[in-house]
Amino acid sequence: MEEESSGSIHSFCDRYCPTNNSEEEEEDDEDHRTKSHKHAPILEKGEDRISTLPDSILLSILSFLPTQDAIITGVLSKRWAYLWTSVPSLTFEYYGYYGRHFECIDDFTSAVDHTLLLHRASKLTNFSVRFKYETNLEASLDLWVRFATTAKVRQLSLRLTPPYCNLNDHAYQLPQHLYTNEFVSEFNFSYCKIFPNGLLHWSSLKHLCIGQSALCDDVIRKVLMGSPRLESLELHDCWDYKRLDIVSESLRKLVIDSYLIYMLGGNVRELELEIVAPKIHSLEILGNFEMIKCRIKDVSALVEAKLDFDMRKSRNCYYEDDYGDEYFKQYYEEEEGYKEYQDIVRDILGSVHHVKKLTVGNWCLMIVSIMPVKHLPSPLSKCQCLTIVSRMEKWSLPGIGILLQSSPYVETLNIDHSFSYVTSLGYLVSRYDEVNH
Repeated sequence: MEEESSGSIHSFCDRYCPTNNSEEEEEDDEDHRTKSHKHAPILEKGEDRISTLPDSILLSILSFLPTQDAIITGVLSKRWAYLWTSVPSLTFEYYGYYGRHFECIDDFTSAVDHTLLLHRASKLTNFSVRFKYETNLEASLDLWVRFATTAKVRQLSLRLTPPYCNLNDHAYQLPQHLYTNEFVSEFNFSYCKIFPNGLLHWSSLKHLCIGQSALCDDVIRKVLMGSPRLESLELHDCWDYKRLDIVSESLRKLVIDSYLIYMLGGNVRELELEIVAPKIHSLEILGNFEMIKCRIKDVSALVEAKLDFDMRKSRNCYYEDDYGDEYFKQYYEEEEGYKEYQDIVRDILGSVHHVKKLTVGNWCLMIVSIMPVKHLPSPLSKCQCLTIVSRMEKWSLPGIGILLQSSPYVETLNIDHSFSYVTSLGYLVSRYDEVNH
């Protein structure tokens, strides 16, 4: 191993990995690494008990650390010098607190390359990278993914973020070999292009999370067809599909949100989401669904539902000022701007009437507040545990009353007073009748 020049931060590993100066030292270290630590001897007070633990336990402890911190333990003693090279979990972050080891992205990529060169575990339980992605890093990321899949990794996480917080067309394209993986049980992709050329084969996959990524119309269909054991699917800020059908016999949990979809500006087209998942147990619909028409057709096994979404027209930067002012007035102040959503909210509430646990978000509560009794979902809700997200302003009381009126089986009522981005309706505030309500 070459020694790092003074003052240079070219490689993280160069700073913390010991350098062998002779063949004799190398042989001693090799003998030391191959020793068996089956039983810890009885030690005197003040002696190092941790270092006497078996390798399997120490490796398990190091697996909970970011890889950069695990490498640093190599300076503790000869026992620890090469222990980190057998850790089955590798986590690299050039982001926030864990990015403190690196001065620039070049330092980060060099450190990852050097670490993988020294790593010697035959199998990996987890491989995770997190950094701001740019196209010049594609070749490096391809090599890292190949390293992980060759080691039969079980959990693979590529948590990439777009440069300058702008969702554009320069996302990382997943390599084709990744679509025929029989070992990974959990995938976590962010800011990636997912375009399998042929059939997809993820025979062991149980959990899939996709964020800030373009999904063409048939990608999710291929995922569901090629993942017979998939239990959990999360879609965060995904776009570019015209219609999205969720049809699965194995799926137990589905989470869909679109909090950052506004970052796409005027490039967003109207989307359709239809959920047909007869064995799903948990469903979460979150975020801004302004451009998404959602229909729930078959969730007969559903036990828990969280409906914390907003369908109001947003006053985004891609609107002209006058146009934005008109939207703001129509959809934030006038009654007519909300009546069009009553049928949508009623149908969704009706589709989940059989769940035992139901969470209703702030915006849905607004719609319920102006919903006449004749428009309430039928049949009545069978919910036993009801959670309402509300800041408990006076205009929210009618909606809470209506929900309770239509939920005669409720045993537990939770009021979630957490912060909400949804502003109150000028219309609801103005029509509030303190006596009747």
